[in-house]
Amino acid sequence: MADEIIIGTSGPQAIRILSASAVRQAITAAAQAFHDRTGASLYLQFGTSGAVEQRIGAGETFDVVAASLAALQSLHEARHLGTPTAIGASRIALGIKDGAPAPDISTLEKFRAVMLAAQSIARGDPAGGGTAGNHLHRALERIGLLETTRDKTLLKVGGYNVMKEVAEDRADFGLTQSTEIVAVDGVHIAAWLPEDLQMTTPYAVAPSDKAGAFFKTLIDGSSDDIYRRAGFFPLAQ
Repeated sequence: MADEIIIGTSGPQAIRILSASAVRQAITAAAQAFHDRTGASLYLQFGTSGAVEQRIGAGETFDVVAASLAALQSLHEARHLGTPTAIGASRIALGIKDGAPAPDISTLEKFRAVMLAAQSIARGDPAGGGTAGNHLHRALERIGLLETTRDKTLLKVGGYNVMKEVAEDRADFGLTQSTEIVAVDGVHIAAWLPEDLQMTTPYAVAPSDKAGAFFKTLIDGSSDDIYRRAGFFPLAQ
C-alpha cells in the first residue's frame, strides 16, 4: 500500500497530492495549514522522486505533484504536468538519534573513518529511485566504501524510512536529504557530508489543470516559512 496521509477525508472532493519523500514534511505542513484555514480535505501519497516521475509518466493524475525540479521539468516537457515552481533546495546530511554523540565527518578522511567504524548504516536504496540513494551509491563506489560497508548497510526506499531505522535503533546513523531527516521525530541533523561528496538538489511543485487555491499557497510566498522549517535552503538567485 502506498505511504499516505489523509487530512479531512479521502473522498472525491479531496485535493490529491503526490510527493517525493524529501518534500514530505513541507507539503504535509502546508496541507494541514490549508485544511485548518479552509476546511478542505487533502489526500497525500509519498514515494521517491523516481517513483513519482514514473507514476505520473504512466498516466496517474494528481492535483499537485512535488518532487525534484529535474523530475518535474521532465514531466512538464512531456505534457504530463503544468509548469514546475521551485520551492527550495536540500543537501545530504548525516542524521542521528536525539542524544547520540555527533560524529565528525568534516573531511573525506574523517567521513571514511566514521563509515568504517559504524556498526550499522542506513541509506536510500538506489533501486527505489530516490535522489539521495542514487547519489550516495555512486559517491561511495567512487571512494571505495560501497563494498566495504555493504554488509552493515540497511537500504530503504525513501529517506523518511532511512531515518526511521535510526529513530528505532536499528542503525547508528542515516545518510539522506536534510529535509527527510527533519521529517522524522527523535532524530536530527548531526553533520553535512563533506563537500567532495555533497549534492544540492532543487525541489519543486507542479500543478495539474485543476490545482486551484492550494497550489497557489505553495508558490505565493505564504509557505516560505514552512519550507525553511522543513530543512529547505533558499535557491541561489
